[in-house]
Amino acid sequence: MPGTAHAPFRSLLIGTTIILALLLAAPAAQAEQLSGGCPGQVLAQPFIPWEDDALYTLMPDGDLTLGGADWDLDGAEVVDDNEPWYVHGGDTPAAVRVESGGSATTPPICITKDHPTMRYFVRNSGGDYGTLLVEAVLPNGQAFAIDVLFGMDESTEWAPSAITPIFANQVSNEVSFRFSASGPDSAWVIDDVFVDPYGKG
Repeated sequence: MPGTAHAPFRSLLIGTTIILALLLAAPAAQAEQLSGGCPGQVLAQPFIPWEDDALYTLMPDGDLTLGGADWDLDGAEVVDDNEPWYVHGGDTPAAVRVESGGSATTPPICITKDHPTMRYFVRNSGGDYGTLLVEAVLPNGQAFAIDVLFGMDESTEWAPSAITPIFANQVSNEVSFRFSASGPDSAWVIDDVFVDPYGKG
């Protein structure tokens, strides 16, 4: 019958096309799975020196190298300071300094239930009686505390924060983080704000 001789070739061609499509789709699907369902998030392991090998993604301008682009700075400013390990970004030092009564809020980032925690670098540049309140902020403006740092407990040298559950990933697909300083002589410097987009086992 006409065309019968080409049937095996046509079947082989279709089969090969399907296999190639699956192979090309696999890396994209894997990347999206690792990023917790938020495409485009670049993964890194910035906290390995502190025995934390989890994958993290940087908040938008989380290293302040763009000068605090889309951050909401209220009584806060971008300064020429940097965590000394330069875990992200180039050679130009940049961090955000928040003084008593001020706050700094990151731009929003996509999250899912696979984004359970956040982490950042911080140093106390003020007095022992200052505090730094860390809040998760939802798109509707609702905020809830996820951590509080006390000046008397924090070093004046740079250090990574504790691994902090964000809780917002249970109720929202987007979150920002607000750092608010209060108390006498309260002043804090913050750099490299990350979210963990891969649930810890």
